[in-house]
Amino acid sequence: MLAPVFYLRSRLRVGMIGGRKLGCGRRRGCRTVTRVLSEEQLREFGGNGYLVLPGVVPERLLAPVDAEIDALVAESPPPADADSAPSYSEPPGRLPASDAALRDSPAIRLAEALVTPRTLNHGHHHIQVALNIPPSADRPGAPHIDGHRPEQARPDSFTMLAGIYLVDESAPDSGNLWVWPGSHLLHEQVFREQGPAALLATSGHACFLAAPPQYGEPVQVLANRRDLLLAHFLLGHNIGPNTSNRTRRIVYCRLSCPGHPSRWADTFTAAFTEYEPVRRALGATG
Repeated sequence: MLAPVFYLRSRLRVGMIGGRKLGCGRRRGCRTVTRVLSEEQLREFGGNGYLVLPGVVPERLLAPVDAEIDALVAESPPPADADSAPSYSEPPGRLPASDAALRDSPAIRLAEALVTPRTLNHGHHHIQVALNIPPSADRPGAPHIDGHRPEQARPDSFTMLAGIYLVDESAPDSGNLWVWPGSHLLHEQVFREQGPAALLATSGHACFLAAPPQYGEPVQVLANRRDLLLAHFLLGHNIGPNTSNRTRRIVYCRLSCPGHPSRWADTFTAAFTEYEPVRRALGATG
């Protein structure tokens, strides 16, 4: 049996910045499950780099995920001195309920609606269970993107991050993911100018470059149990504080289109290389 791998999220700490909500949340009349993406949603993803879709994964698929994660944590509890946001990375075969929540719900089809006629599958052959254990007060000051380390010859890239929400994160400071809307396009520009290996030395933190991008204000992503997050690989993000009274849990799947390893560099310098529907919705031709 494979032992879980703990990932401790990097944080850059600066002052507090407030959040806003993308998606309907629990507002009256807004919990209809999305089964197709509109042109407006395609453009929203193109501009912001992410979408939150409400009520995508049915409860009958999430209850087994809860039990699966309970067993995982009981088998390998986070070390007492661990960061407040540890996570586990396991092959899909070890997390069949989490894999089923992606595949047996509309989640995978909605993700593929952003890349059709291409399809999606696990890009790194693992599923991540991310926790944020209260109390955690640190507030991120800048974003990073995944898969960059100084010792690597090239980044470990993928196409899209899919996140399945297991607890209510409809209030700020509940362990929410922080994102910098539009930062996927800023990172695209960095890679065009400096090459696709530009952020290896800084572990994916463009803020450490000599001429860093001018990011806008971050957003705390607010969502409810059963919601689905879809995010572009190049979207800058970080983990936020958890001042609530419960552990935040989310399942992340890193998805890739077939053939991604052969075109990964193109996806850095042309962010919508694998996102044909988004390109069309934005009126892009390049």
